[in-house]
Amino acid sequence: MFKISPQAASYLYDVDLIAFGSGHIGKQVIPYLAQDPNIRLHGVTNSRVAVDDDGTFLDTGLPVRSLSAWVNLFPHAAILVTADAKEEIVRVCREAGFEKFKFLTPEIISKLTEVEAQAAEAKASDIFESLCLANELHDVHRAAFSEFRECNRGKTVAVVGTGPSLNYYTQIPQAPHIGVNASFLKEDLTLDYYFITHYIPEWCEKLKDYNFVKFFDINRNYNSKDQFPEYIVEENGGRRCFSISHVPSTQLHTNIECYPLMGYGSIIFRAIHFALYTHPQRLLLVGCDCTASGHCDNPLGDVLAFADQHVLEWLGGYRRVKKFAALHYPDTEIISVNPVGLKGMFHDMYTESYLDAHPEIDRERCEVLDQSKYKK
Repeated sequence: MFKISPQAASYLYDVDLIAFGSGHIGKQVIPYLAQDPNIRLHGVTNSRVAVDDDGTFLDTGLPVRSLSAWVNLFPHAAILVTADAKEEIVRVCREAGFEKFKFLTPEIISKLTEVEAQAAEAKASDIFESLCLANELHDVHRAAFSEFRECNRGKTVAVVGTGPSLNYYTQIPQAPHIGVNASFLKEDLTLDYYFITHYIPEWCEKLKDYNFVKFFDINRNYNSKDQFPEYIVEENGGRRCFSISHVPSTQLHTNIECYPLMGYGSIIFRAIHFALYTHPQRLLLVGCDCTASGHCDNPLGDVLAFADQHVLEWLGGYRRVKKFAALHYPDTEIISVNPVGLKGMFHDMYTESYLDAHPEIDRERCEVLDQSKYKK
């Protein structure tokens, strides 16, 4: 941020000022001067302004007016020259009726040059880091995902969340299952792939006993507790991956070898994005309740802090999934198994055991998941 000492700015005190010049120099200097209570800066003008009221300058609140308008309002004010063409500005302002002028001192110009140099260095550093991140992401994702591109064509694939409705699902044999978080601990469930984003030492220790493909979400927020120690990834034979939550991106892409996975506040979207990349015929969303309380191992669990915000973010993610899949994978049918918060968003199906446990649901209006139909 541009800053000058009070001593360096004191020559501008106790005088009415109109700044002339709203270009690069003006954009740096004027906002700072406008914040100094000792400087009576009334407004801004330049050679292009020809009206009495041309709005305000940036977010300073200072009015922008023509020279003639300022002469009428403050005929004895001094013109503060905040542009390079000093001689031309003085001539134009004298013709308009101004007699007093103030110029930026060498100290202020030096400070401005220093700030510009720092900004250029920071920008160059950001560009360099972004290039390095893009290269790293491509290398990491190519190693993690390339062998799975369209590997599930013609198959039924299940993405397994940890909502309470998971307790009413019986695993479909031969269908690849992609789990997240604590789903790998469910006794009657066998996973083929697994995504984890939170560093929970107990989980990471137990994961070593499982032989599915493991993806560890890389967190670039170095102040976060969710930083996986390198030995954890190595001991688990894990593969690393990036998500939109941790890189500067907002768009979804089909080629996850070059682009990050979905974010939207839940690891489930990394799993869904990967599942679509494998291009199944049917994609089952299991245990994806999209509610802010309870899990399959604790159905009456505490409500999350800021529950409404979480659910709204997740719903936005699922809507993004629906739009993304309709555009790029229209031949993939997405089925929501025992939907709760996702009711009506995808193709809804229910298991018999879920309907038995929820007599309030009208069976006649529900489609039952025929697991035998999806075994191959």
